[in-house]
Amino acid sequence: MLSEILESYSEGELAGIVGLDVIHDYQKLTDSVIEKPKLLTAVICLHGFSIVSDSEQRAKLIERMTEEQVSYLYDKFLAEHGDQVELVQNSRKYEALTILADKWPERFIDILGYSESLQISSEASRSIHGIQNQNCQYPMYPYQREVVNKIQSLIYGGETGRCLLHLPTGSGKTRTAMNIASQHLRENESGLVLWLADTSELCSQAVNEFSNAWQAIGNRELKIYSYFSDTNISLGGIDSGFLVAGLQKLNSTRGSKSYSILYEKLRAHVTFIIFDEAHKAIATTYAKSVNDMINVNNNTFFLGLTATPGRTLENNSVEDEKLTNYFESNKVTMRVAGYESPIQYLVEERYLAKANFLNIDYDGNKILLSEEFADQKRSDEIREALSIDDSRNLELIEVITREHNNGSSIIVFACSVEHSRSLASMLALSGIRAYSLDSKSDNGESRRFKIADYSKRNVRVIVNYNILTAGFDAPVTNVAIIARPTDSLVQYSQMAGRAMRGELSGGNQSCRIYTVRDDIPAFTSVIQAFSHWDNLWTEV
Repeated sequence: MLSEILESYSEGELAGIVGLDVIHDYQKLTDSVIEKPKLLTAVICLHGFSIVSDSEQRAKLIERMTEEQVSYLYDKFLAEHGDQVELVQNSRKYEALTILADKWPERFIDILGYSESLQISSEASRSIHGIQNQNCQYPMYPYQREVVNKIQSLIYGGETGRCLLHLPTGSGKTRTAMNIASQHLRENESGLVLWLADTSELCSQAVNEFSNAWQAIGNRELKIYSYFSDTNISLGGIDSGFLVAGLQKLNSTRGSKSYSILYEKLRAHVTFIIFDEAHKAIATTYAKSVNDMINVNNNTFFLGLTATPGRTLENNSVEDEKLTNYFESNKVTMRVAGYESPIQYLVEERYLAKANFLNIDYDGNKILLSEEFADQKRSDEIREALSIDDSRNLELIEVITREHNNGSSIIVFACSVEHSRSLASMLALSGIRAYSLDSKSDNGESRRFKIADYSKRNVRVIVNYNILTAGFDAPVTNVAIIARPTDSLVQYSQMAGRAMRGELSGGNQSCRIYTVRDDIPAFTSVIQAFSHWDNLWTEV
């Protein structure tokens, strides 16, 4: 039927559809003249399906039909879609056919003789859809899936009930652990996962992350319990689901006579324990709470998470040995063939930002490491002295200003609460918007506001003391300035890690870590820091 309709087109119109330049070149090449029948055949071959399937071309085709052709097509639509087709006079059938063809284009194409082509096109489309990548809502990177499989083998193997998951800061320990927790709860409808952390930031992060995970990969409705900071819930009746508990609050409950019965009932229901920042697990009060939960049920698995599986810089220290023994020496970490360290792989694949370590030098009295942390009182005195050192602060302001002018998002770790406030104030006076974040003057609401404002880059400098070391995730950060003295590789690694989110995590290709200390080799190499305690553990 299409051929009959196109008969009403002039040779010029048909030639225009094929292309005048093409026709001219062909006639010159073959020394022949193309007549209308050949033009018509060429148009149908080259553009027939487009003419009947494209809305604009189809409208022009209907305009060139005879009244008999329009009535024929209109009646075809009427026979199939009569209850939805409004009867019209002949004078309006052209307009009505155009509307009907746009509403049911497949039927128009079918009537014009292209039903087979339409079917092939549809099948091809389904074939293409069949090989498209399908995103999941809570994905893991390949290295995360690998360590999950190793941990699941330990859990189901039954030979051990404890394990430490060791992944670099910024590589997704929390997401990896949430997949493990979710799988446990999918398989155990009466199961209760207890997530332990020692700060409200880490606890809040766990609640939000599990909520995201379970919405994507959960298999039923369950309850998430928040038992930390100022949350006001009772432990009574918690027998399944996901419980996030702050260690200080749980310990106070453990020692309270009025809550002892509820505490004991909770113990009976815990089936899986995850300890965030697990290098702190051997602290006396923390270890007692964990042991309480494990010992009541021998099937309860205990998983620790950390980027730093040690406590001190000393080789084979008593503290490090205690931590290793506490997890029965079982450590699961990522290993990538062809790479000396997984850090190299993570940087190369853009999971982590490449860290550039820079020193902050200043004219002033330097503190020797052996003197610095002789005792807590001495440590406090030194931090106070450093916080009021003019030359040191001027150098810090200069570094921060330079980075701010370059468009960086900067997190500063100050010597004290007062030092944090002082630095932020001096920056504000110099015209740079900065927030100070501390436990004395900030409540939960103001803390969340400042962090959110920083994450949106409305403010690009945030100064803190002992607040944002862990549990703080702002991928926009590309500069960390460690202005507080420390001899703790664990603490240093956590602070440096705040700037190391890679491009695949919404972070940066590279980052800069400024520090006023440069006398500890592991402090200037993420690779050395990550592998510092490897000899103490048995790799699973």
